Amino acid sequence: MNDLTTWASTLVSAVDADNLARPETSCRDARTPRALAGAPADILDHVALVYEDFQRCSALPLGRLRSDTVAHRLTVHEDGGNILVARMVVPGGPWPGHYGLEAVAFTAERAVMPGAFPPCEDRGQVLTFGRIMAASKAYTARASGGAVLFPEQLAVTERPARQSFGVVFLDRLTTLFRDRVLPLIDDRHEGMHAFPLRTLRQLAFLAHEWGHRQGPGAEPAVPARSRRLAAVIAELRADLEALAMLETCSETWAPWAAGVLIADRIAREAWLRRPQAQVDAIAARHLLALLLHHRAVTLTSDHRIVLHLGQATSFLHQELRTVRRVVEELSAGETKAVDRYLSKCGWAVTDRATCYRELEQPIARYLGYQASMKETTSA
Repeated sequence: MNDLTTWASTLVSAVDADNLARPETSCRDARTPRALAGAPADILDHVALVYEDFQRCSALPLGRLRSDTVAHRLTVHEDGGNILVARMVVPGGPWPGHYGLEAVAFTAERAVMPGAFPPCEDRGQVLTFGRIMAASKAYTARASGGAVLFPEQLAVTERPARQSFGVVFLDRLTTLFRDRVLPLIDDRHEGMHAFPLRTLRQLAFLAHEWGHRQGPGAEPAVPARSRRLAAVIAELRADLEALAMLETCSETWAPWAAGVLIADRIAREAWLRRPQAQVDAIAARHLLALLLHHRAVTLTSDHRIVLHLGQATSFLHQELRTVRRVVEELSAGETKAVDRYLSKCGWAVTDRATCYRELEQPIARYLGYQASMKETTSA
């Protein structure tokens, strides 16, 4: 694996240099495809996919590279190294002129649902937990990014019909929670410390993924313009399904995993950059608005958040029933169902599927301030 790390470090340097290249630099003149030479034998299939994307876009500027081959055909090796090189639309854009070209070398292992979770369909979805070995500067520079890799994050000309890969960098997610969320949580949640934080973060993510696999998946069937809003409702439903499931789970870690899921949403993801256009940020802000409306999250005198999960139970179940109906309407072809739901809840939805809603409550403003301070410190 040392050979992969050494080679990937050289590749990452080339990608970082290409992201600072002149706007007219073409894909064929970029440093990245040349740096692919000499790759270890066990990742040559991944390298071939990258070559194909660069060759297809050969005469185009780097900013117009499309990573269809990688998005459609990458297969993660669960018993060895992996390399993903692609133009991404997420996280992207950490500095002026950045082309969104990213490289990530990683190892991976299959993510398995805990036996305590009710059975769910896998729907052909592939999910692995990865460990980063080397990554381009933009991918890891942002304080809130660089934690997951999915095909929908890549710039493509044609959207994949299925999820060919899904990688979650659990160590990165855990670090983000430890540094950005945990300091804001009140000591009365100290039971959370009875379990390894990495384990709780893993369980929280898997619960959210379990939630995605419940009921119909309407998002792929809607027109392109409505996909962001459909994705928002899918994220919100996954959270609500997960929280309802964890409430009935008899494991001692279940309430703490639910707390981690909620806290990460409202204290970190609700404040991602460009929140009006980011699916996770919109869904997280909506969850925070629900919790604030029902006084299920409060702020102590020393500015720590307290989650009142017991108080949240009834209204979260009610909201889950509402969201399920919205998903059913979407599945039946009613593409405006999400617009109506979000508008009724106080969101301003534009025709480009961006959502605006300012949360003026003191707790929300405090969490937003803390998130901005951490983002500034990390920059």
